[in-house]
Amino acid sequence: MRLNNIDNFVKSRVPSGCAALRFILIFSAFLILRTFLAPALAIAEDSLSLKKLIEEARRNNLEIQSLRQNIKTKEARARAEGVLDDPLFRIEMMDISKENPLPTPGNAMQTKYEISQMFPFPGKLSLQKKAALTEILMAEAELMAKELEIIKMVKEAYYEYVFITESIKIIEEIKDLLGNMIRIAEIRYATGQGSQQDIIKAQVEVTMLINETINLDAEREVIKAELQALLNQPQDIYLSEPQGISKDRVEIRPDELIRKTIEINPDIQMTRYGIRVKETEAELSKKNYYPDFMLGVAPIQRDGRFDAWDAMFQINIPLWRGKYDNQAAEVSNEVDTLKFRLKAEENIKTARVKEWVIKVETADKIRTLYETSLIPQAELSLDSALKNYRSGNVDFLTLLDTERVLKKTKIEYLDSLITYYKRVASLEEQKVIQGY
Repeated sequence: MRLNNIDNFVKSRVPSGCAALRFILIFSAFLILRTFLAPALAIAEDSLSLKKLIEEARRNNLEIQSLRQNIKTKEARARAEGVLDDPLFRIEMMDISKENPLPTPGNAMQTKYEISQMFPFPGKLSLQKKAALTEILMAEAELMAKELEIIKMVKEAYYEYVFITESIKIIEEIKDLLGNMIRIAEIRYATGQGSQQDIIKAQVEVTMLINETINLDAEREVIKAELQALLNQPQDIYLSEPQGISKDRVEIRPDELIRKTIEINPDIQMTRYGIRVKETEAELSKKNYYPDFMLGVAPIQRDGRFDAWDAMFQINIPLWRGKYDNQAAEVSNEVDTLKFRLKAEENIKTARVKEWVIKVETADKIRTLYETSLIPQAELSLDSALKNYRSGNVDFLTLLDTERVLKKTKIEYLDSLITYYKRVASLEEQKVIQGY
């Protein structure tokens, strides 16, 4: 509602003698409108950038939040590992009086107060701590892998969003071009140089473009829903227009990318940390061949006073060694299993990087072909067809064909550009190139 409309509305409701009241009402209405409309205008004017989407996904995505919580769980467990078990306290009463059979220290001839502590064989606690700390590293690598996966999904959804939005813009440009073609056809028809059928054909073409726009709008709504799900946003929140994408290129060095894949890929790192955990557990299982110790002390109370004390020393005897042999063999086999899995993952990731490098290079060649040849040729062809149609050298159907070729070429170029960046995003997921 405009300010002058507010003024007219207030004047119609407030008597002419109440100028101060009119001013207060008008000013209050202006403030209310500004409060509620300003955020909406700000949202509408703010374009949707890929960088902001990635930041929001890192912050709000539920899968990422779940894995962050998992790290906290592992950290809490690591703080609990490497600590001795609670000591034991025991009271032993002997020679309890028959006259007062209730067992209390006061009616027993002798009471022993025993406190004892179990001590694992040296090295066990530190190995348990080491395994728990390594599991934190595993959880962090898992978080990194999930973040890269979510970022890739956000990028792919964003690029689809850009593709559909830019496709609609291209169709609007083609509709404007068709409007110009219709005007030319109308002039030719009015001067007896063309037929009314040319005008009808152009109008049918416009209707087909409108139908195409409706379908694209529906697809865009689906992409919006996917994006908002990744960002953990309510589906009814307004999502502004995308900022678009640059046309820069990424420098690709295949050998360097493969080396970095083996070194820093989070999935591979997670398996490496898993091997370290199992190797620590294997070392810990060898400690089972050695006994744990228990030390204790027991002050003795007789006739209400402490006059003696006992000292205790206890060990377990690892006699059934076959059990410990099998436990050690189990962990050793798990280590070997993970080592085979690590090598398999390195081979798969290496092949995957090579695959995506080839796909990126192919997409780059295709987009270059569109930029340097196909689009300029399609635009030149349409300009030539327009001139020849004005002069009567070509029919309207030829002109429509060149318009269709231009639209198809522009959308295919846009698709090649989006494909290029999607494939770059797949390389980024391997953590071999920086976010782009």
